Amino acid sequence: MQSENKSILNDNRGFTLVEIAIVLIIIGLILGAVVKGKNIIRGAEQKKVYTKFLSEWRTAYLNFYDRTGIVLGDTYDISTASVGQDGQADTAAGAAGAPSAAGQEDLTTGDAGTPPLYLGLNHVGIDPPVTNLSNNYEYRYTDSQGGNHILTIAFVYEPAAGSTYNYMWITGIPNELAMAIDNLVDGSIDGADGDFINATIADNQPTGVAWGTNDASPTVETIARWKMEF
Repeated sequence: MQSENKSILNDNRGFTLVEIAIVLIIIGLILGAVVKGKNIIRGAEQKKVYTKFLSEWRTAYLNFYDRTGIVLGDTYDISTASVGQDGQADTAAGAAGAPSAAGQEDLTTGDAGTPPLYLGLNHVGIDPPVTNLSNNYEYRYTDSQGGNHILTIAFVYEPAAGSTYNYMWITGIPNELAMAIDNLVDGSIDGADGDFINATIADNQPTGVAWGTNDASPTVETIARWKMEF
């Protein structure tokens, strides 16, 4: 009996190097699949922000102009210093100054007066883009590290190098998403050239700066602008 038990114990040789290598390969394949799956999900979410939110706001902007001949968000006439349209988007709810929350709401509702001092999407039968927040000019995006960001859009006018355009002004956008949108719009991720650029620059500049110049972290928020056709 003792001899038989000794034989069993001596036969417990553990794993061979080949067996360990196979296990490590399998673990590596599983981890690779998980990482690839996360990247696919991340890419899909970034495209969703572009197609379902930002691009839809651009389409609403174009459709609004097509129906009215007025730029969406143009609520203040700088030449008369009063409520009115001058072709320059300001999203400022009929007041002088930078875009405001009231002006962002007015992109949909316009002025509540009768007749309205300026129109919103609802006045001309255009549905605002669908979002995942209560304010349709905002969108919640979860970054690759699990942090939440609230993107907001407005429309602003800004002259640049002799050319005058209105822009979609996007705040709260993390670098990783800004680069993905830049690639979808311009086919590059430089942040400096094209229609979609980094807007953390001084006024009247024809180009932007690289994404993440001030902080290389992909989740750090920046400001982006998307040039409209007029």
